[in-house]
Amino acid sequence: MVQFKTTSFALAFTWLVECAALYPRGSTVGTAPACDKANALIPSFNNFSVNNILFDSDYKNASIQRLAGAVQIPTVVGDTNPDPSVDPDFYSNFVKFHKYLNVTFPLIHERLKLNVINSFGLLYTWEGTNPDLKPILFSAHQDVVPVNNDTIDDWKFPPYSGHYDNKTDTLWGRGSFDAKNLVIGQMEAVEKLLEDGFQTDRTVLLAYGFDEEASGTWGAKYISKFVEKKYGENGIMVMFDEGPGLVNVDNGTYLAVVPNAEKGYLDAKVVINGQGGHSSSPPAHTTIGVAADMITLLENNPSSVEFDIENPLYGFLTCAAEYSSQIPITLKKLVLGASNNQTIEALLAQILYSTELTTNYVKTTQAVDVFNAGVKSNAIPETTDFIVNYRIAHGSSVNETKQRFLYYANATAHKFGYGLVVENRTLINSTKLGYINVTYDSPLEASPVSPSSGPTWDILTATIENLFVNDYWREQGLTNNKVYTSTAIVTTNTDSKNYWNVTDTIYRFIGGITSPTILGTVHSVNEHVIMDNHLQSVAFVYEFIVNTNEYGSNIA
Repeated sequence: MVQFKTTSFALAFTWLVECAALYPRGSTVGTAPACDKANALIPSFNNFSVNNILFDSDYKNASIQRLAGAVQIPTVVGDTNPDPSVDPDFYSNFVKFHKYLNVTFPLIHERLKLNVINSFGLLYTWEGTNPDLKPILFSAHQDVVPVNNDTIDDWKFPPYSGHYDNKTDTLWGRGSFDAKNLVIGQMEAVEKLLEDGFQTDRTVLLAYGFDEEASGTWGAKYISKFVEKKYGENGIMVMFDEGPGLVNVDNGTYLAVVPNAEKGYLDAKVVINGQGGHSSSPPAHTTIGVAADMITLLENNPSSVEFDIENPLYGFLTCAAEYSSQIPITLKKLVLGASNNQTIEALLAQILYSTELTTNYVKTTQAVDVFNAGVKSNAIPETTDFIVNYRIAHGSSVNETKQRFLYYANATAHKFGYGLVVENRTLINSTKLGYINVTYDSPLEASPVSPSSGPTWDILTATIENLFVNDYWREQGLTNNKVYTSTAIVTTNTDSKNYWNVTDTIYRFIGGITSPTILGTVHSVNEHVIMDNHLQSVAFVYEFIVNTNEYGSNIA
């Protein structure tokens, strides 16, 4: 995942509870229904193996070994990675990983077609019997972020050990949750279906890029073009990519959080060009000082709120408000009442904006991530450069973000008597002091919002209902447990951004129960996954494929 991806919807739920104290009881705000409970779709496939996946100890032990072996291969990428055709040696660990997959999933490699795309991207095709049906696409990524060498001693177990702790049912290591668990889990599901003799009517694709952590430049971008060329624009029925899963919002009440949208992206790159010289004769402001002032100006003026009830986050908030007994009635009414009262909607937006746990979901965020200047303590730097990363909110745009940035760049240039060049256009002529140069990189609008109703959504929610209520909880005697499915939005970008042309239905969903403690370790120390939750993810892919075949033949 490029940074995560869900921050934590469980933490957002905590916000709802904590906000209760702000509102007196007895409010007369109206309510509106938020979540409908799905009717379970029960597969009729004779050799249905979900119970085996979820509860068989031999299967679990084998799954532990499969995931551990994947984690032990350090398929690390950085922010900038070479063209595979120019420097294939850089990707040598991916060759090892491919060999590992070949040995670990023999039926897949015997019966599915494998296209290796741009040297290291993997696209597996399980041909369906009905070519008129659009394929299902499951996506994940092979690559992982580096481990900071300064933090290795902070890991409970070595980061590439794939160590399994039986006492806590935890498998540790870089990539255990981001996202080799998905690569292995999706392949486990398909391997088991093949073993069980299942024949799919609808083609199933497994797409694995190798540089998602660097925006998918060499991986997913090439795979998506291959898919579009073969199946055409909007030629895929539904795509699944990494994201959150089920979160516990009450005693036995869970929300299956299915983000159906992502924020946009922009990097603003700034170079302050000024006069150098000896530090004994400095100007009033060095280029570092000018840069620092501009950064302070930006950070002191965050973007405004961008939220209304059309934002997919509202689906999560309403579901939590409606089905958790921990949230007082007045706060429930505030959240739910926003659906039919613009004043309440505006109030809710401001509360979300002013609360740390939710503010990043309802505004365009900015983060100064890179700063470079100076070579020696007694030499004035001629140039200082920095990068500001933007995650663009739904309701805003790349152009609006650029215009806002230009306003502050222009203010800085006037304040210090500098020129200003933006995207090779001279807006203020360079002065004797210097000029500010602004360029932009990797612009991406906020994603389209995928449907949260209709036949595909219905199969998804009904599969979740059956998997957890009937297959998982009932088998353990947990007959009072309930699950509801909600939309949401992720604050960063997955490989799915490369697939907008091939499908308008993209869900970022892991298919298993997740917790805030796990989400907090992604890209950090002690990344881990709970194996029972991993098996739920395997079972979800297995059951969704079966249900789509049995109940989705009307979806062209």
